[in-house]
Amino acid sequence: MSNVLDFQVSGSSPSSVGGLGTSVKYFPRLLGPSIGVAPSTPSASSAAGALMLPAQNVYNGQLFNVKAAGDFGNDSGDPSGTVTVQLYAVTGTFTVPVYTSIATTGAMTPFYTIQPWSINAELVGASLNGANGLLIGNYQSNLRGSVVAPTTVTNIVTGLDFNAGNSALQQGAVLGFVVGVTFGTTDATNIARLTEFTVES
Repeated sequence: MSNVLDFQVSGSSPSSVGGLGTSVKYFPRLLGPSIGVAPSTPSASSAAGALMLPAQNVYNGQLFNVKAAGDFGNDSGDPSGTVTVQLYAVTGTFTVPVYTSIATTGAMTPFYTIQPWSINAELVGASLNGANGLLIGNYQSNLRGSVVAPTTVTNIVTGLDFNAGNSALQQGAVLGFVVGVTFGTTDATNIARLTEFTVES
């Protein structure tokens, strides 16, 4: 079985976040809601644009990988600040999403002019006869020349139906995935980019 869900970003067409603020900034889709309007979702208040895992048992009991990669700048205005990238599972509803962190780079301190990072989560989930199912797994992160050794997901996601999905999410998906960045200090020079974000099985 080979399924690929793609956020459609690349090194030449990245999704970017940055600037002031210390709350989570979610990488938006590249296309906005209309011509000339900048993309703003997924966001804390909308799951629009998240990578949605389809229902109908497509991924029920199947091992799959969620891959995310990107980079961040040296934060010239505040070089002591940190950057934390996290992979979140999306449940709840389309307009009131619930984001659960399942993998993280941990807090990274800017050092080089530009620093790459990556997260590779190996996940499996299952549900049976409408009973609430689970999503479990492990992940590994790469940052600043070191590797976060494989470890279990930060949180187990519960209440999933891999057959019927969640009618309150886009197209009745089982759940979705987003990538968010938290800057440790607020500074106009904060910048991070997402250059790969896929679900593969």
